[in-house]
Amino acid sequence: MEIKINFLSQLKALTDLIVMSIIYSFVILCTSIDDLKLMFFLLIPYFLMFFLPTVFLHCNYLMENNGIVFEITKKAIIKKVKNNILECTIDDICEIIIYTGGTRGTVAPGLAHSNYYYVKINFLDGSSFVITSLCSSKIDKILKDNFPNVKTTTEKVFYPMIS
Repeated sequence: MEIKINFLSQLKALTDLIVMSIIYSFVILCTSIDDLKLMFFLLIPYFLMFFLPTVFLHCNYLMENNGIVFEITKKAIIKKVKNNILECTIDDICEIIIYTGGTRGTVAPGLAHSNYYYVKINFLDGSSFVITSLCSSKIDKILKDNFPNVKTTTEKVFYPMIS
């Protein structure tokens, strides 16, 4: 299975932000169409709680995996960056760590950035690389299905920023 960042995967990741923005815009227009001060004060929480955290995570994930194509098979992960190809077999993988928000996958996700997560694959030689949810919104399931015998742990964090 080949996965990479494309327009549709980015749009899917931004769906919550788009929906919340439409709802928030409608509420602001209905409540404060004549009062610019009130409109300004209603926009501050929107930018601090919804827009900026989501945009920062999106850009962080985009910088990490933009231009990289991953090919995942039952026996290996192949990472293609321009002309460089790195093939890692199942025997090279030490551990798979999934960094996800606490409300991801629940009925009420809470914030617009709660569907963003990434997977860090650690290898026996000490190296590692990251696959983000911008490549595929089901990367955790894909890796668990293809590598059932590899140790997989999930770490829930509030804001899964790649450092």
